[in-house]
Amino acid sequence: MTSPGLDSSVRWRAELLPSILVVEDDPAHAEAITRALELLKQRYRVRLARSVHEANVALSAERPALVLADLHLHDGSALDMLPEARDQARFPLLVLTSQGDERTAVQSIRAGALDYVVKSPDALAELPRTVERALREWRLRQERQRAERALRESEERFRVLFDSAPDALLIYEPDGRVLDANRAAEELFDRPRHELVSSRVDALGFAVPSSEPSARGLLREPRLQEPITLWVTTDSGERRDVELRTVSVQLSGRPVLLATVQDISARVQADHARRRLEEQLHHALKLDALGRLAGGVAHDFNNLLTAIAGYAELMLRGGADISEYPSALQEILNASHRAAGLTSQLLAFSRKQVIEPVVLSLNALLENATRMIQRLIGEDISLVFEPGGELWLVKVDRNQIEQVLINLAVNARDAMTGGGTLRVSTRNVRLDDAACQELLDADVTAGEYVLLEAADTGAGMDEETQRRLFEPFFTTKARGRGTGLGLSILYGVVKQNGGFVSVRSALGKGTCFSIYLPRVVGELQDFAPVEVAVAPARGAETILLVEDEPAVRDVVARFLQNAGYHVLARGDGRAAILLMEQPEVKVDLLLTDVVLPGMNGKQLHQQLCAMRPGLRVLFMSGYTDDVIAKHGLVDPSIALLEKPLTQAALLRAARNVLDAVPARMH
Repeated sequence: MTSPGLDSSVRWRAELLPSILVVEDDPAHAEAITRALELLKQRYRVRLARSVHEANVALSAERPALVLADLHLHDGSALDMLPEARDQARFPLLVLTSQGDERTAVQSIRAGALDYVVKSPDALAELPRTVERALREWRLRQERQRAERALRESEERFRVLFDSAPDALLIYEPDGRVLDANRAAEELFDRPRHELVSSRVDALGFAVPSSEPSARGLLREPRLQEPITLWVTTDSGERRDVELRTVSVQLSGRPVLLATVQDISARVQADHARRRLEEQLHHALKLDALGRLAGGVAHDFNNLLTAIAGYAELMLRGGADISEYPSALQEILNASHRAAGLTSQLLAFSRKQVIEPVVLSLNALLENATRMIQRLIGEDISLVFEPGGELWLVKVDRNQIEQVLINLAVNARDAMTGGGTLRVSTRNVRLDDAACQELLDADVTAGEYVLLEAADTGAGMDEETQRRLFEPFFTTKARGRGTGLGLSILYGVVKQNGGFVSVRSALGKGTCFSIYLPRVVGELQDFAPVEVAVAPARGAETILLVEDEPAVRDVVARFLQNAGYHVLARGDGRAAILLMEQPEVKVDLLLTDVVLPGMNGKQLHQQLCAMRPGLRVLFMSGYTDDVIAKHGLVDPSIALLEKPLTQAALLRAARNVLDAVPARMH
């Protein structure tokens, strides 16, 4: 006899089993179905409902593992228990029917039932296996639905992220066929997505600089760490600068390329505007310094003119013995050479030049610049130059470094209103990691440097001023006395030449700027070798000289005549053409100034060549390179003689042109 406690324990365990709900309003069929499920009683509880209503009540109380329901019940159909959406079914349903026709089966399965079971003895005998098979199929269906749902959610998340990206994204095959594009790509390429997807990536209007390989090669090469800059031309003809990154990824088990295309047009335009502004600021600062330099240059010119005029007057008025004439003439010549050096320095300082780094010695550069710096700072400030011994070479743009020196000199002068000393020095230094950390500059790396220091005895600066020293437009000078750009430009120039700047200063104790430029190992490029004096080159040819300045025309003619040449001198291009229209006039060389009244030297040569093909020409000019270029003389093969000229230079240049192999006429 079983004890009451054991019965309750068995009932408790049975209540924990999942249930199978049988919905059948025919008692005999219900009994037969229940008996057929006896084989499953160790794993499932069987519950019975006699109508759709009872079934719904049971379903609200507990979700069964499976429902076996008669197709036709007195208050409805088994299919009424299924939701309208098949993927929302909460349980598997096997439909019980007395009719095993195909129409009933199709109707049931379309409504969402897993299968149907005919109420026959053979089918009921197989019912346990049918139930287990249905439960396995249900589990597989649930897993598949969960996977599909997760995939849809993942695709939705991808699409949201893909379309929300601010940069254009393209997914394409290794052969270039575009698989997908986001909204930003539609805007960038000015095409709808379906057009992009039906295109090839190298047909989307990408263009690259001439220094790069083809766009096709760049687009099909993963470049995640090395973005490249190119541009896109849209169908409307608009050019957009872009930055491209590509990376290889796996999509559905096959390799594809993901390209990120960032529109940087605004940044590029801003960079161009910034560079134009910087050029204008550089030029403005140069003009400002040039104006200050003019006073010192005028002082030197007056001294030189005094010497030239004084010696000339002594000789003209008999104030000097004839035996002293050679030395007096030599002094006049020396003064004129020094004046030429001054004008060359002014022209080199004022002209616009392309940045052209060369290997040079800072000592040599500073020695040439000290006179100009002294004029800038004035006579009440002492300039001391202390060049380092055996100084290493650096590779810098000479004009930029001269601009740095000028900015330092101007700041030192303004800091020493009552006079003082500006000490400029150079030396070799080796920086280790500890020294780099002390300099507090993130761009500093250990290595060998040439150190240029400019120390003044001026007012000095507090810590707040030092922190803001290199900010653009920051200045401590009175309104209208400074732009606040000199030191920011200095900082940029030093960085551009691979160096860095540090500052030491204290109120009342002066300021020291330290400029570190990296050492280079190479051959000195900056200064040309000294020319060896040679005997003047003579000749007997006829030279047509065209020069509008009478004094220059006269002295050049004398130089040539003294060397044996026959000279025909004219003051402008029109007079030269009238002369050459005479058939009996034979000319071997045209020597002409670049800038003439009425027409320039190049135009004159072209007109004369139409009359006398193959006429050789030697140009002269005292203007800067940009003025010469404006007159069309940019070809380095053109013979050009710079003023002021010496007799030796003139005769050598003329002889070189006359002896040169004539160019083939086309």
